[in-house]
Amino acid sequence: MRHLLKKQSIFHDTETIWLLVGFFALRLLSFLLMDQPVIQAILVFGLLMIFGIVYFTETHYGWYILLGELFLGGSGHFLTFFGLSIRTLLIITFMFLWLVHHATSRHYKFRLHIKHKIFYTFFPFAFFITLAVGTGLFNGHALPNVIQDALPFSYFVLLLPFYHYFYKENIQEHLVRLLFVFMLGCAIFALFTYVLFVTSTAGVESSLYYTWFTDVAKGEITAMGNGFFRIVTPEHLLLVPGALMMASLLMRDEKHHKYWYGFLALALLTLVLDFSRTYFIALAVGFLILKYKHNVKNWLSVTAMSVGIFVGMFLLLNIFSSGFRSAGFELLGLRIASIGNPAIEVSAYTRMALLEPIGTLISEKPLFGSGLGASVSFIVPHTYEYLTTTEFHWGYLELLAELGTIGFISFLAIIILALYELMIKIESLSDYHDFYVGLLAGLGAFLVMTVTSPALFHVFGIFYLTIVLVMAMKHINVFERTLTILYRIFNKTEH
Repeated sequence: MRHLLKKQSIFHDTETIWLLVGFFALRLLSFLLMDQPVIQAILVFGLLMIFGIVYFTETHYGWYILLGELFLGGSGHFLTFFGLSIRTLLIITFMFLWLVHHATSRHYKFRLHIKHKIFYTFFPFAFFITLAVGTGLFNGHALPNVIQDALPFSYFVLLLPFYHYFYKENIQEHLVRLLFVFMLGCAIFALFTYVLFVTSTAGVESSLYYTWFTDVAKGEITAMGNGFFRIVTPEHLLLVPGALMMASLLMRDEKHHKYWYGFLALALLTLVLDFSRTYFIALAVGFLILKYKHNVKNWLSVTAMSVGIFVGMFLLLNIFSSGFRSAGFELLGLRIASIGNPAIEVSAYTRMALLEPIGTLISEKPLFGSGLGASVSFIVPHTYEYLTTTEFHWGYLELLAELGTIGFISFLAIIILALYELMIKIESLSDYHDFYVGLLAGLGAFLVMTVTSPALFHVFGIFYLTIVLVMAMKHINVFERTLTILYRIFNKTEH
């Protein structure tokens, strides 16, 4: 594949450094301006003006800025304009400019649709989402809750620009850099936060950093015992398919650049710090899917290596955090045992307590649902407190309760078609199927995570599904360009 290489790899670029600086500068700026809404509003307004100018200078540069915020901007709330996040404002601005620009141009009107059956399935789905919004408001659901539930689905509008801009080589290279800076940044940020709390430099519920992390970054920091802390942020959702994609590419029978192993380890490190049962199960299922079209030897080798890296880093972190008193086996055992016996772990037991009221809500309006923004009331185990919440903790059941059976089926149709198209592409390739198998494993992992969380209809779940749909709808010959990109990520010619 040396004919695919150039003198400079995609990753080894000054842009990579600037993106990594931007990743941490955005978080530092957000932390410093946490209590300065006016200054934040001025900054956001200025950035939107610059964004508009850049878009009119070259539209795909505006697209790249939007992608940059999605990958580097975490929860999307690091900067706000009087309550509106910079991410929401950027997407609204971009889509308004993009739709007006293409609707008024005879040359670009073809970009307002995609000639593929998957695209047309979005029309009934959009109808049911709109109906669920109206139903939710009619049923008296709080407006902020309705908006919060509807907002992730609106990210499907990115399907059009993603599909039509994907052919540009510079966009593909920018996307690659964003992906790898995202994984590197997430690992460093999670480890930095972990060290802050393990060393008591910051305290749970007693420090400004904790307040910023939970209220602005929308993360969670939980003391698990023996000095180990769970470090959770919403963007970690994307690291599950990211790890599976790298594992899939490493299962190809050829020599791989050492950086592939390094970035796989970084993704797994972040997931170790997240320490989520849901991620454990999703990764396990994802690795099982990766056996598809890979030979047994390579699959076993990469899978065993990934498990070894995961367990090894977990043990090292526990030894460090406990002051050499514990390797964390009891913590890992409790986490795994709670999968089969939820009563031994508070969060798992609470999730089980939600099943009955959710089932009641579904049975009341099975066809069209109760609308977005729905809530359920239940008695919290252990404390026996009567609580009303909009967090169902059961993804598919939440969709059934809010969209109803018909709306749920319309969403399921999109996913089934995506899976079908990926399978068709994998079967049509006599070789180099690893990329599509990685996408398939990532989607399978999201489907697993959605059992006990709103993963697939979270902002990052919709974003990943959009990427999968773009690759599923693109003609198979787009893979030739994708293959070139894959070989140029870290490799370069020696002359």
